[in-house]
Amino acid sequence: MDVDLAVIADAANVSQEGKLNILGVFDTIWASTFPFRHSVMVFVLRFSADFTEQGSHALEVRLMDADGEQLFKAEGPLKVMGGVPGRPIRPHVVMGLNGVTFQRPGDYSFEVMMAGRHMRSVPLHVVQAPTSSKAGP
Repeated sequence: MDVDLAVIADAANVSQEGKLNILGVFDTIWASTFPFRHSVMVFVLRFSADFTEQGSHALEVRLMDADGEQLFKAEGPLKVMGGVPGRPIRPHVVMGLNGVTFQRPGDYSFEVMMAGRHMRSVPLHVVQAPTSSKAGP
């Protein structure tokens, strides 16, 4: 099984037809002050599995800072179902994160693990926004 899509976005959903809809993909957050609370984001994963990988797989996602500190962790089963021999199965995961607080600017990453095996790292940069100074007459 492989991760064939992993992004951070403003919003995402899966339609009745199974289409993955993603809005506002980003990899950088500009913050004016720290600590900074980011109100809403989603972490989106799409896997590619084959017929023999059907069943339940232990999925874990962690949001880590550059020092190895964990900001967020989610774990649970990824169910891979409905495959046909010779055709890939593409299960989606849309994970909503509300109110994540970043204590300082820096490099962060979402780490995706499957059954204890590292599958993907997705970088997220949190940057100090430049201050605007208005020069007056």
